[in-house]
Amino acid sequence: MLDSISIFRIIKTGAINFWRNLWLSAAATMVMTITLVILSVLFLMFAVTNYSINTIQDKVDISVYFKNGLVEDQIMNIKKDIETDPKVRQIVYTSSEQAFQQFKDRHQNDQSITQSLNELSENPLPATINIKAYNLEDYPAISAKLQDVKYKDFISKVNFEDNRLVIERLGKILKFIVTFGLGLAIVFSIIAVLVIYNTITLTIYNRKEEVEIMRLVGATNWYIRGPFVVESLLYAISATVITSVLFLPIFSGVLPKIAMYVNPSVTVFNQNIFNFLYLVLMVFAISIILAVFSTLLAIRKYLRI
Repeated sequence: MLDSISIFRIIKTGAINFWRNLWLSAAATMVMTITLVILSVLFLMFAVTNYSINTIQDKVDISVYFKNGLVEDQIMNIKKDIETDPKVRQIVYTSSEQAFQQFKDRHQNDQSITQSLNELSENPLPATINIKAYNLEDYPAISAKLQDVKYKDFISKVNFEDNRLVIERLGKILKFIVTFGLGLAIVFSIIAVLVIYNTITLTIYNRKEEVEIMRLVGATNWYIRGPFVVESLLYAISATVITSVLFLPIFSGVLPKIAMYVNPSVTVFNQNIFNFLYLVLMVFAISIILAVFSTLLAIRKYLRI
């Protein structure tokens, strides 16, 4: 087992090696930084796109207009029947009286519309329900269900076709972002692993004589391997710090404006998806995994102890 003195020496040796091979360390750190920046950009693209789609999705629904003359119990029975569909997330009912009052409130400053409404002998607006689904791809199935013959005598119009194009485009955008983002993330992660792998390999060759001496004096396996792991961790930490500094202005200035543009009700206090700490922790975790994985590969192949 390693004692506290040995651990301190391993860390010290790893740090010395990091600074001793400064240009090599700088190159590895730079490649790691570029990889983390690309991954961070992809993450932000996905987060912003997903946030935008979720915001728009909350505004997309199916409007069902009922025929005039129906009693409220008939509409409530249809509403309960539709609510049994597991694809349905929410149904909002608006009576004809509520619809008429809402229309009057919206146009209360328009004298011509107000006069026209006062001359009406009966309410021309039908009762409606607005249906929201859990997923964008669920809307076509819900719309098809509403075309069933059992609803024919009660429903006058189902307003879905107007939203179909928007729904289909949103679904395609999200799928493209996920597929494209994962592909790029995998490619650049492999590049980072290869670069760090080669960097550690060169370091092992440069310290070949030191390793032989340490073997002769009876150093343990991990006492020899440890400094290389520490060195790779310093690449990861340095790259994480640089990446975080580069993205701090984006989180403090750009993302709040994007969030407010997409959804004006959003403030900096409820933008959980744009939390800077989440990005830092994600970048740090990814950099550690890539650095340690590539280093252990190099040690296993070129540092047989």
